[in-house]
Amino acid sequence: MKKRILSLALGATLLLGLLAGCNNSSTTETQSGSSADPSKPKFCFVVTSQLGDKSFNDSAAAGMNMITEQLGCETKILEIGSDQTKWEPTLMDLSDTGEYDAIIVNGSGTIEIIEQLAEEFPDQKYVMFDTTIDEGAYPNVYAISYKQNEGSYLGGVLAGLVTISDMPNANADKKIGFIGGEEDPIISDFLVGYIEGAQSVDPDIKVYVSYVGSWTDTAKGKELALAQYNQGVDIIFPAAMTSGLGCIEAAVEQGKYIIGVDSDQAMLFQGTDEDKANVILTSVMKEVGQSLYRFAEMELEGTVPWGSSETLGIQEGASDIAVNEYYEKNVPQEIRDKVDEARQAVLDGEVTVTSALGLPTDELNAILDSCKP
Repeated sequence: MKKRILSLALGATLLLGLLAGCNNSSTTETQSGSSADPSKPKFCFVVTSQLGDKSFNDSAAAGMNMITEQLGCETKILEIGSDQTKWEPTLMDLSDTGEYDAIIVNGSGTIEIIEQLAEEFPDQKYVMFDTTIDEGAYPNVYAISYKQNEGSYLGGVLAGLVTISDMPNANADKKIGFIGGEEDPIISDFLVGYIEGAQSVDPDIKVYVSYVGSWTDTAKGKELALAQYNQGVDIIFPAAMTSGLGCIEAAVEQGKYIIGVDSDQAMLFQGTDEDKANVILTSVMKEVGQSLYRFAEMELEGTVPWGSSETLGIQEGASDIAVNEYYEKNVPQEIRDKVDEARQAVLDGEVTVTSALGLPTDELNAILDSCKP
């Protein structure tokens, strides 16, 4: 119950943040301090791109807002854009001020910077998400990674059940799609879980896989999605951040289905674009915001495992699929029941989802080849 209440609150906070709007300037600051307790820790989330992706970054920002609203800690969100030449000097300046008890950043692309700064500023604490660190090497760093393969497994189960069903807009051709932003180990982890989930439904299901080559090219995302739908794909899972918004547009045009990613994407379109909300049957939730909220709770309790990494999955409420009004309205009960059974099997240890992280190349290729059209 606590997880469900927190998820709903995160979603509401995220929607409010999106309504406030985002811009594309190189540096944008958002301060959350009106309900903060000055005796409690202060945190700064440095966004090494922009908000507004209705996905990964926005989930993190929602978590920061929840930290202030629910825990009373002052937080700051600093957007510094995708220009990597600005990342190190900005993070160094923040470290030098010592203003924040912890500086929070996406570990993708910043891990070497943070490792260097952690040595230069041993009294400054750093939190990186979506990455890991060597155990004990940096006693002032805490890293969070995610079992995105577990949530993706449930997404694959759903996709597999949809494509063999008699649902409207499903053609029973056993063809599902996946569109990644770029090829990297984390996206491969999404893909492997998705494949294994679909194959647990029917080992003959084919998975069409495309990569945008960018996290922000909405037009290319739409183009690739249209190509997959035209090949008979029923449902696509885009793990492509902003590029994935183009896939949603394609689904609306083709009358097909989408599985959202990272945030509960259907709810982000509720009341503003119901056509998009209704093609998103569910979303594979990578609860970055919830994991940051969890970190802040532990920091208040003095239980953060500094110098270590934690990997969070379904058991910790950091990976799952979204259950909302669109899921309940558009997905038949019998399919939802089977997805629930699959979730329980993962929780009970009856199913262990393969992770692409650290998987030998030949084993990864064998999984990918097993579902090629």
